[in-house]
Amino acid sequence: MRKTLFSILLSAAAIQSTFAGEPITLRDMGSFHVGGRVVEISGKPVKEVVFGAGGVPAKVDPNGLYQVEQMYVQTSFRRTARANIRC
Repeated sequence: MRKTLFSILLSAAAIQSTFAGEPITLRDMGSFHVGGRVVEISGKPVKEVVFGAGGVPAKVDPNGLYQVEQMYVQTSFRRTARANIRC
């Protein structure tokens, strides 16, 4: 346990010193979905489910239209491009 904690702290210090240079300013950021398809589920029974002990029962209806097999992408663009990239 002590070795693991030491390794985590050492890694955090290394990462901090790597990114200690200039602050990163963003020009733009956004997100979008890629691909996927719509699936309709019908004919399934509505169930009453209790999510916690002593909780109020909730009705869960799995029927309906669902978007499946898609990828969510987040983008970020720097305000200025770096001239030299250090690794």
